[in-house]
Amino acid sequence: MKPLLCTHRSSAPPDRTWAVASDFAQAPGRIKAITKVEILTPGPIGTGTRFREWRGRQMVDMEIAAWSPPRSYSLRGRAIGTEFTSEIRCVPDGTGTRLEMEIHVRPQTFGAKLLSPLISLMSKMMVKSCAKDLRDVAAVAERGGDATGAARLG
Repeated sequence: MKPLLCTHRSSAPPDRTWAVASDFAQAPGRIKAITKVEILTPGPIGTGTRFREWRGRQMVDMEIAAWSPPRSYSLRGRAIGTEFTSEIRCVPDGTGTRLEMEIHVRPQTFGAKLLSPLISLMSKMMVKSCAKDLRDVAAVAERGGDATGAARLG
């Protein structure tokens, strides 16, 4: 399946946008679709940090696969026999920020491979969901969201 790309422009500066986007512990209060987050790895956030995220009743274990503050990070997760990675980027854009999310979906099990055409058909819904997440992050950053960022996870 080809990568999915979502973008959203925020009037907030990149550092503030990064602080909101990278504060996983506060995501449930900021991203409407996320109902709960449980940090599984103690200590400072970075590559290898693991957390569990709930969207309604659906739970996904995720790991930070790459950490490049203050501009990007990549998450890796597995659900229903499928590995997915998402890279979130905070790209300076004038006085604001262009938020980008690029998602790669890779079926791992035989069942997931059989369902991959269905996943491809659902890609428009996935892009809409990601776009909503980016809008939520931008809205918090534009309101002057907490600039302490992910430092509080440890």
